[in-house]
Amino acid sequence: MCRKLISNNYGDTIKFEVKLKQQIVQEFRSYPKAKKSVVIRQLLRIFADDLEETPQLKGDELSIEERTAIVESLYGIAAVEGKTPPTDKEIKEDYTNYLSEKYK
Repeated sequence: MCRKLISNNYGDTIKFEVKLKQQIVQEFRSYPKAKKSVVIRQLLRIFADDLEETPQLKGDELSIEERTAIVESLYGIAAVEGKTPPTDKEIKEDYTNYLSEKYK
């Protein structure tokens, strides 16, 4: 194992014991399939537990006015000056042409 001292934004020094990424991958590759499966299942459980602990935002935390303001602020964000957006018919034609070229 490799010891590293990492300083965060608050000036606190945090000690981590870190195996180099290459060593972890190399060690994992040497495991038999059954052990790999066990490790992967354990990692999935850890990730699932982390997701459960993460507080989920409720959909009703923003008022309708706040949501409307956000949506209106994004209106036209992808617009390009001097160009009009393609029509639905043009998009369909372009996609059809793309597929016909792809599967020639």
